[in-house]
Amino acid sequence: MGGGLMACLDPRAKLAAFLAIQALLFIPPAGSLSVRLFAVAVPLLALLPFAGKSWRLWLRLLALAAPFLAFLALSAAVQPGAGRTMLPRIVLPLLGKSMLVFLTLALFILNEQPGRLLQALRQIGLPRSAVVILAIGHRFAAQWGLELEGVRRAWTARNLTALPKLRRAATLGRALPLFFDRLLESGSHVHDAMISRGFSGSLPCWRRLVFSGRDAIFLALTAMIAAAITTL
Repeated sequence: MGGGLMACLDPRAKLAAFLAIQALLFIPPAGSLSVRLFAVAVPLLALLPFAGKSWRLWLRLLALAAPFLAFLALSAAVQPGAGRTMLPRIVLPLLGKSMLVFLTLALFILNEQPGRLLQALRQIGLPRSAVVILAIGHRFAAQWGLELEGVRRAWTARNLTALPKLRRAATLGRALPLFFDRLLESGSHVHDAMISRGFSGSLPCWRRLVFSGRDAIFLALTAMIAAAITTL
C-alpha cells in the first residue's frame, strides 16, 4: 500500500469528501451540465499526484481518469442536433457522472488500509456486528474466489452449459448448498488455525482514529470548492 498525502488523511474525511462530490454530481446544475462535470473533475484530477507514492496505484487511478478525459473530448465534439438530442442530453451526462463516481471512489478508497476504513465506519455509527461481518468478508474474499473457480471448473467439466435452461437452474439450485458447505468447512479450518495460534475468542480492539489538522484543512477546502461549484 503506497503512502502519501491522501493515504494519511482520516478515512472519515475522505468519506465526507466522497459524499460531497456525489451530491454535486446529482444536484441539478443552474447552468450547463458539462461545465458542472468539468468543474467536479478538475479538483479530482488535481488530487491524482497526491494519491500515493506507489506508481502502480497512481497508474491505476490514471487509467480510470483517462476515459473521463476522452468523454470530455467526445462531449465537446458532439453538438445538439435534431436527430441526436438523446446523446448529448441523456447518454453523455449519465456516462460522465458514472465515470466520476468510480474515479472518486477509487481515489478515496484504493489508497486506504481496510482496517482503518472499517474502524472509520465503526466510529461514524455502523453497528459492530456489520463491521465484523465486513472484516470477515474481506479476509475470506480470496477463499470465495477459489471456491467460485472450483465451481466454474466443475460446471465446465460436466458440460452443464449444454443442458436446457430449466435443468441448469435446477442443477445450480442443488449446487449452491454444497458451495456454502465448502465455505463453512474452509471457515472451520481457519478457526482451528486461529485457535492453534492462541486465539482467545475475542477480537482485538482497533486503534481509534482521531481528526488532525490536515483533515480539517482538507474538509475546509472540500467545502469551499463544493460551494464554488454549486454556484455554477
